[in-house]
Amino acid sequence: MTSRTIMESFTQHKVAANLLMILMLLSGIWGLSQLNRQLMPDFTLELITVDISWPGASPRDVEANLLEALEDELRFIESADRVDSTAFEGRASAVVTFEDGADLAKGLTDIQSAVARITTFPTDSERPVISQVLPNELVGRLELSGPFPEKALKILAQQVRNDLLDLGLAQVEINGARDTEIWVDVPETELRRLDMSLNDVAERIGAESIDLPAGQVFSGNVSRQIRSEGLARNAAEVGDIEIMSTDTGEKLKLKDIAKVYEAFEEGSASHLVQGDSSIGIIIKRSRGIDSLTAQRKVEAYIAGLQAELPSTLKVSMFDIAADMVRERLSMLLWNGFVGLVLVLIVLYIFLNGRTAFWVAAGIPVAIFATIGGMAIFGLSLNMISMFAIIMGLGIIVDDAIVVSEHAEFLHRQGASPADAALRAAKVMSLPVLAASITTIAAFSPILTMGSTVGMILRELPITIILIIIASLIECFLVLPMHLRGALEAIDRGPKKGPSKFHLAFNRFRDTRFSVISEFSFANRYSTITATFCLFILGILMMASGRVGFDFFPSPETDYIAVNIALSPGSGRDVTESMLLEAERAAYAIEERLGGGNGSLISFGFGSLGTSVGRSNDSPMLGDYVGGYTVELMPSDLREMRTSDFISAWEDEIRPVPGVEALTVFEVNVAGPPGKDLDVRLSGAPLDVMKAAAMEVRTAVARIPGVNGVSDNLPYGMEEYVLDLTPEGRAMGFTTESVARQIRNTFEGAIAKRFSRDQEEILVRVRLASDDRSINGLRGIYLQVPNGREVPLTEVVTLRSQVGFSQIRRENGLREVAVTASIDQQVTTINEVASLINGLVLERVRAEYGVNAEFKGKAVEQAGAMGDFSIALLLALSVIYIVLAWVFSSYSTPLIIMAVIPFGFVGAVFGHYIMGFALNIFSLQALMGLAGIMVNDSIVLVMTIKREMAAGSSLSEAVLVGTKERLRPVIMTTTTTVVGLLPILFETSQQAQLIQPLAVTLVFGLLLSPFLVLFYVPALLGVGADIKSLRGGKRVMQAG
Repeated sequence: MTSRTIMESFTQHKVAANLLMILMLLSGIWGLSQLNRQLMPDFTLELITVDISWPGASPRDVEANLLEALEDELRFIESADRVDSTAFEGRASAVVTFEDGADLAKGLTDIQSAVARITTFPTDSERPVISQVLPNELVGRLELSGPFPEKALKILAQQVRNDLLDLGLAQVEINGARDTEIWVDVPETELRRLDMSLNDVAERIGAESIDLPAGQVFSGNVSRQIRSEGLARNAAEVGDIEIMSTDTGEKLKLKDIAKVYEAFEEGSASHLVQGDSSIGIIIKRSRGIDSLTAQRKVEAYIAGLQAELPSTLKVSMFDIAADMVRERLSMLLWNGFVGLVLVLIVLYIFLNGRTAFWVAAGIPVAIFATIGGMAIFGLSLNMISMFAIIMGLGIIVDDAIVVSEHAEFLHRQGASPADAALRAAKVMSLPVLAASITTIAAFSPILTMGSTVGMILRELPITIILIIIASLIECFLVLPMHLRGALEAIDRGPKKGPSKFHLAFNRFRDTRFSVISEFSFANRYSTITATFCLFILGILMMASGRVGFDFFPSPETDYIAVNIALSPGSGRDVTESMLLEAERAAYAIEERLGGGNGSLISFGFGSLGTSVGRSNDSPMLGDYVGGYTVELMPSDLREMRTSDFISAWEDEIRPVPGVEALTVFEVNVAGPPGKDLDVRLSGAPLDVMKAAAMEVRTAVARIPGVNGVSDNLPYGMEEYVLDLTPEGRAMGFTTESVARQIRNTFEGAIAKRFSRDQEEILVRVRLASDDRSINGLRGIYLQVPNGREVPLTEVVTLRSQVGFSQIRRENGLREVAVTASIDQQVTTINEVASLINGLVLERVRAEYGVNAEFKGKAVEQAGAMGDFSIALLLALSVIYIVLAWVFSSYSTPLIIMAVIPFGFVGAVFGHYIMGFALNIFSLQALMGLAGIMVNDSIVLVMTIKREMAAGSSLSEAVLVGTKERLRPVIMTTTTTVVGLLPILFETSQQAQLIQPLAVTLVFGLLLSPFLVLFYVPALLGVGADIKSLRGGKRVMQAG
């Protein structure tokens, strides 16, 4: 059965079209129940991390002993793209980024095998922790705070974590809860008196504190288990362990020679909220869970929990991803509804009321069918797919308009309703199908983009393709029957003359438009020249900087943070006082500029012992660093902009003595990873790269619109370097033996690890605090291999130096990154990069001998633009092939496709008028715009060729074709434009991400009637002129 036979069957059958329509509606209802609602499409980061702890080691030691060995194995893993590693104080971290589409399960196994092959790790480093970054999405964050001990808050946090996991949440992490340890502080004098070392004490504790199975005993036919229970589970029980017995029979317990107590791990992170201790919980969902459903589960649980807790214990939920999802989807739904109403108004103006009703009815039918298809393909309702649906309104209406308008035309010419509906569907099937294929060809190459941006945008072409398929089904199988009924109703009803609008439109078409069309075609070379002048003007506006380019725009964020670094070695209490000052300053701004409590700040918390806010970046750890994070009220509910708050907060904070770095910045919560600005320096010693980084930082900080400037090579604590003397070597010491004895003395020896209250407890034996000072260091005695003890100062010389608290490496090479956030209301990434590259980096390269390059979003931009270029060439090639097949011509497709570059002109003017910079979304919209503009050109050229086949001259065919196509071209352009107008003029901050898409389509389509009705016929005329010249030459040559 051919397609025309199928159309005829559905047109003549009484119920087939309605049954198909009901089926399409039901598929959409089912799809709505299956689709997840979320902020952005799912995208994966192909990452696997390796973390190794080596307590007490400096970053240089970690780099030399851990990272170099680790990188040698990781860099050659199959499909590994790059290895980023960082040496911290006491810790190594490596992140392996795999190529797009790599098998991460195999990658994880390969890395585990590679790490297991390394035999050169220090014996006292801990076992490597290897993990894959899971693609779970944030639901929200909790902070449990109040005037309660940290231990009590931690127990509650563990209970909350377990309960949320039982509710089906995929991942619940406790954040800011310090691990508990049992410390055994032994004075040096006691060790010397007892002739013991810290290792001796630790071994004694390990031997005495143990639960051990001792086998089974059989009595008759019954077996019984034998076990000993001696595990010390708290400080008191550890203190009661017997260390030795004297000759007199006296038993010496650990508490007699040492101070035994419970404490938190040194240098670990903790939280605070308005001066009280707090513990954070990060809640994530798996991709199969709807974000709004997950939020409701968490909120219902918190409501029940809060009712059982004391009023002073607060459970605060913030950073709720579902709130942003709800806001943005609601914004799109409302704008889509308003756009639909405007489309209906346009249809009722141009078409008969009954015809307009069935054209409009096809919109929800096609959209519901699309939603069903989205569910089948595993898509979600997010900003990208929702915008694709709104953009698809124009596609749906365009197809229906072409068929219904031609059916009305045939009916006015005397055809019966059934014949008019069927003939319109048959006549328009080929041009509409060709136009649909070209539109699919315009969008499909986006699927070939392999970068993170490509993964974010992939739902746009898939949704558009589903809309096109649904529209074709509705247009040719459902609509013709309804058109037949509408036309029959018109015949049965009272005869009415054309409306005033139709009379005025027809008069304009037959008089003024006809004159303009004839004039344009007669002066076709002038028409083409004027069109090219517009294109050149658009290029000049881009080249002159009047319209900028911003790779991936980010809507104004509601999250800002300040990172604070004091002099390395500063006490935890000093850092805490600085965080309290940052908190005071934030609320002081709210009181002074926002109008009181709750007007600007939704929530804020401090992180002590760790830096905050930078996504996909290893945080700095240590008692001398901290950060404070503020969640502002939603951007549409406050007048003060985020950038203004950042400036005011930076000015309000009063640093305490010892603050070396204070950086305030926006926290990016959406979009591809990477810093706005990321300059990488490499190829020189660390101190040289640090000096170069400071110069780059100073220059970047002066650029308006740039904030949060920092580098990732901070100075570390003062280091004491031990140099083994010749005398020490003669005694039998080695550098390793000296370092190990000193490390055990100061870092402590781990006597025992055991589980208690869902956490691992360490029993750490170390010198008393007074003996761990520099004076205590000089008074340490080392044990000679023969057992004799000698003072440290007889074995080594001491010297001090200042190192760095972290060292970054990429693919085995040291590098320093200077990063910053950019206020896109003031400037763009490209503008800042251009300024830095021209004014700063060349001088830095020459003066310091370093390599300098851009990374972060600059790399993502380069990859995405490369993919886009390939996608564009592929799209144009496919469009040409389709058109060449349809028209059986090599030249006609070039004439039709000649309208494509001029969509860029409309986009440039639109961005200039609306005050936007072009971005990656604008470029994607240009591909869709190309498909839409080509569609109208196809139908026009087919109409002109049909008239010429009937015997008309080219000029006559052009006049007839343009007059016939004037009405549908204006209708399709108007309906698409008005459907997007609500988004174009949406004032919500959340709309800024997708408004460039609407700007490109609206202003590009505003040029479409001129290009289709005047420029394309002019090109056809020029083509005919060239043919006639060639024909004349052949005649002359033959003569």
